[in-house]
Amino acid sequence: MDKLRQLYIEPTSRCNLNCVMCSRNEWTDKKLDDMTDEVFTATLADLPASVERIVFGGIGEPLYHPDIATMVTRAKATGRVVEIITNGSLLDSEMSAQLVRAGLDQIWISLDAMDADSYGLIRCGADFSTVMRNIDAFNSARGFGFRHINTFPAITPKLGIAFVLMRQNLDQLTVLLKNAYAMGVNDIKVTHLIPYEKSQVDQTLYDRILGVRLYDALPGMGVDVDLPLMDSRDIDEDLLQTFSDPVLAFSVMGASLQLNAGHCRFIEDDVTFVRWDGQVAPCMGLLHESTVYQRNRKRHIKPHSFGSVADRSLVSIWDSDEYRAFRERVRDFPFSPCVRCGSCDLFLSNERDCEGNPFPTCGACLWARGLFQCP
Repeated sequence: MDKLRQLYIEPTSRCNLNCVMCSRNEWTDKKLDDMTDEVFTATLADLPASVERIVFGGIGEPLYHPDIATMVTRAKATGRVVEIITNGSLLDSEMSAQLVRAGLDQIWISLDAMDADSYGLIRCGADFSTVMRNIDAFNSARGFGFRHINTFPAITPKLGIAFVLMRQNLDQLTVLLKNAYAMGVNDIKVTHLIPYEKSQVDQTLYDRILGVRLYDALPGMGVDVDLPLMDSRDIDEDLLQTFSDPVLAFSVMGASLQLNAGHCRFIEDDVTFVRWDGQVAPCMGLLHESTVYQRNRKRHIKPHSFGSVADRSLVSIWDSDEYRAFRERVRDFPFSPCVRCGSCDLFLSNERDCEGNPFPTCGACLWARGLFQCP
């Protein structure tokens, strides 16, 4: 039996910003609210010993919840590693001090640009200089300064940066990488843009890779191909397509390029999500209803819950026959190859596919194709 190891908690669906790449922009009649103390208490009640990590994050801004510092304190009191994902705009000196005192192990700040103009175009409603001051305040609260540059990896809580990569901020990633060490950054997690609006499609950087299957070669038939490093401009369409050949196993200077077909890290890493209202979802993609654009087509993503912690314990939901069967199905990944195809009307939602799989279907999920990742 698989065991729950990582728990994501969404403290709120509210946010103080209006970022261009956020699915909340398309919500018109959906209720926005905070997790109640009753739901939070039920979430932490009788946590299985297997849980190693609790992360406060989701679609809303965790620091917008009025009791977030207390929630972190209570989560840390369970003995788990506790992390939080924030846009950083509310992380002032007082909040930083509260989170450090609460025992936070790591904070992840969403930072997609390194100058005021670029940042303002992406993180609508936030002020770049304020966020940078808040990073300084957090570093001060955790005891990091320039005199600690040689020892900062051991300083806690750790500081991580979550960067959403798009065409307009490619140069900003370079600036971040050059300045990260001096900023006291311990980790950087880069992910792609999910286009929730058609105008964002041109900002994505993975159109060509969608049709490429970096899968393991067939057992007993594989031809090992070890490539040198090369400039990306020299990788033409024909060479890129050969990466899909099932009898070729590619590596670069000995480092494998192969991925499992349909490798869902949420399932493989034993993750579950508790939404602000107590509903338990298996992944970020199924946490909320959304509309996304893939292959120039509009797809409706219907959310899915296996139950609510307000009605029964988290462990009973995790161990339910329905949830267990879903995890087994995703590990086998029998879904239609919607990521590469996308030609039929079944592609327009995640409710069923041409292989006859029941809802929710995952054949078009870009998380499972190695393009998106969460801290």
